[in-house]
Amino acid sequence: MTGIYYTTSDIKKIFQWRSDDTLAQRRKSGFLPEPDIKGRPNKWLKSKIDAIVDPTNGIRTDSKE
Repeated sequence: MTGIYYTTSDIKKIFQWRSDDTLAQRRKSGFLPEPDIKGRPNKWLKSKIDAIVDPTNGIRTDSKE
């Protein structure tokens, strides 16, 4: 997870989501913002995702499927 972007795979690892469907549902619900760069893979700015993640423990405890 280097650089200024997280990829779809990185996002799934961070939030412990197993499928792309879960990621799509979280985007539709407003929990996860739309990607900053759409493509294969989609990419999100790290600062946007880090703002969602709890800085005290690294991952949200309510994000599991």
